[in-house]
Amino acid sequence: MGVRSNTITIAGSSPTIARQLARQSGASHGAALRWSARLLVAASWISGAIFATYIIAFFGGTALSGAGEQWNESLPDLYDGRALLPTAAIGAHFMAGGVLLLLGPVQLIGSVRRSVPALHRWLGRTYVFCAGVAGLGGLGFILGRGTIGGPLMDTGFGIYGALMVLCAAMAYARARAGSFDQHRAWAIRLFALTVGSWLYRMEYGAWFLLSGGVGIGPGFTGWFDAIMIFFFYVPNLIVAELFIRVCRQNRGRVIHFGAATVLLAASVFILFATWNFTVRSWGPRMISGVTEAWL
Repeated sequence: MGVRSNTITIAGSSPTIARQLARQSGASHGAALRWSARLLVAASWISGAIFATYIIAFFGGTALSGAGEQWNESLPDLYDGRALLPTAAIGAHFMAGGVLLLLGPVQLIGSVRRSVPALHRWLGRTYVFCAGVAGLGGLGFILGRGTIGGPLMDTGFGIYGALMVLCAAMAYARARAGSFDQHRAWAIRLFALTVGSWLYRMEYGAWFLLSGGVGIGPGFTGWFDAIMIFFFYVPNLIVAELFIRVCRQNRGRVIHFGAATVLLAASVFILFATWNFTVRSWGPRMISGVTEAWL
């Protein structure tokens, strides 16, 4: 009887053990996804803050000092004192973009949303407004002057600006409607887009380091330039959609660990590229912009 009783007890407890093991397994790959996402947000915030400081210090500082033509040292044919409206539009695009890079990671922190919801709402309104300004400013520059890369770059960058305005509007509208899951999804898409301008520069820098500039032509007309016209934001949206869909559904260990690996690889790339850009470009130009503004 004792043996039978023990057998029944063990057999009856096996589904419970299985559920506990399943929960532990789910917790492990869920934790991997959460921590890789947190690392990516942290890496993005650090790098974005450095880039935003560079944008505001260099572009803002040189503009305030009346030396806006120095913008062309960073990006060719950007500043034209004879075309005031397109120049003002691209200036607004850069300044609003700097704010977006500083605020975006804050909006993704769950503890901030839960503990200080009023701050999240007001920062969110500022974020949406700046996204609209950045998107419309870029579109205004394209319509007023066109990009240096010609029609293909005009098209790619125009789609990017339009998508940014769309995601900002949808994130705001879903929040106002109380559809917070959809609001969060649109906000993640918007964040993925707003980091595109910053990633555009880092991806070019990484390509120079790896290849020496193969495929980069004069006036951004090479085959690599053509790829980059869309590559600086389309993969971001793909990663964002992967993250959104994995978080919505329990798709299993392999998918969770796969998503975590993608996020971890993105974090490593961001940190490596940030270090190189800060030392080689952003840091010296920050100093140049601040010096120009004070002189």
